[in-house]
Amino acid sequence: MILGAHPVVETGDQVGERVSPGAEPRPGQRLDDRFLIRELISRGGMATVYQAQDLEHPGQIVAVKIPHREYEFSPAYFARFQREEEIGITLRHPAVLRFVAVNRPKSRPYLVTEFLRGTTLLELMHTLRIFPEKDVLAIGSLICSGVQYLHEQGILHRDLKPENIMVCFDGTIRLMDFGIAHAEESRRITFIGAAPGTPEYMAPERVHGKRGDDRTDIYSLGVILYEMLTGKLPFPAEDPWESLNARVTGDPLALRQWNAKISPAVEELVLHALERDPAARHPSVAALRAELEQPGRVALTGRCHRLQASTPWKRRWRQVKVAALWCLVPILVQVLLFLLMWQRLAKK
Repeated sequence: MILGAHPVVETGDQVGERVSPGAEPRPGQRLDDRFLIRELISRGGMATVYQAQDLEHPGQIVAVKIPHREYEFSPAYFARFQREEEIGITLRHPAVLRFVAVNRPKSRPYLVTEFLRGTTLLELMHTLRIFPEKDVLAIGSLICSGVQYLHEQGILHRDLKPENIMVCFDGTIRLMDFGIAHAEESRRITFIGAAPGTPEYMAPERVHGKRGDDRTDIYSLGVILYEMLTGKLPFPAEDPWESLNARVTGDPLALRQWNAKISPAVEELVLHALERDPAARHPSVAALRAELEQPGRVALTGRCHRLQASTPWKRRWRQVKVAALWCLVPILVQVLLFLLMWQRLAKK
C-alpha cells in the first residue's frame, strides 16, 4: 500500500508491548508478535493504515490495514474485508498490490500488504487536473496491464477508480482494493440496497444490477481516461442518481469539446471504452491497451458525431413515489398488527 515517503526507523532487537485486544495500536507495539507498529499513516472512514516492520523478515516494511472496531462486527464489511484478502493473497503482478500472507491465527481482522512510496492517481488529478496526452497513454497502459492480469486470473475488479490506483515514485503503478472484486470460483456476497461500486465510475450494466464481465472494467477505465484528459467526469452531477441515470440513457460530451489538444484517435478509443452497450466496447482490456500503446492504429469511426444526450432525470416523479411508499408503511404496519391480533383471538 502506498502511503507517502516516511522515514524508516530501525529498532534493532527491541520490540514493544503487545497491542491490547480491541485497542487502537500505538507506535512501538506488536501486533500478534509479528508486526511492530511504526506509525499511523492514514485513517479512513472504515479502516486505519499503519506502517509496520515484519519481525519475521528483518528489514521488511509493510502496511497494515485494520478496520475500525464498529466494522469488525459488521457481516457485510467483514465479508468484503475477507474477500479482499482471499483474492489479494493469490495475485502476483508488478501492477497489482502485493499482499503478505499471515499464516497464523489473528487476534483481530487486518490485512498486510507491501509498503509503497508515491501518491494516488486521485491526488495527482487534484494537482494536475488535466494530464498531457502522452502521460495518459503511458499510465493508462500500465493500468491496463494490471487489469488484464486480473481478467486472466478470472477476476473482475468492479471498483476501478483513481483512489484505487497508486502511482509510485519509481514510475510503477499498483491496483488496489479488491473488496468487491468478483472471482469466478469465489463465493457470492450479497449487497443490500444497491449494486456495489462507485457511481461515477460504474458501468451502465452495473446500474441495472447485472454482475458484468471484463467489459464492465473497461468502461471504468474509460471513465478514468476521460477524466485524466479533460479534468471532468463524463457524467458530472450533484445527485448520484442523476449521474447513474445519465450513463444509462445517454453518452458523455465529446472529449475534444473540453480539450481541443486531444487527438481524434485518443478521443475515439476513450469513447469506444465508454459505449453504453458492453458488446460495442473493446472486446478485451488487451485490445484497449494495444490502442493506448499505438494510438496511430486506431480506426476513426466518427463516434464523437454519434453521441446522444441523456434523458433528464425525473426527480419530481421519484419524490412522489418515495412519498407514496412512506405513506403506505404505517398502513401496512396497522394491517399486520390487525392480522396478528385476529390470529391470536381465533386461537382462543
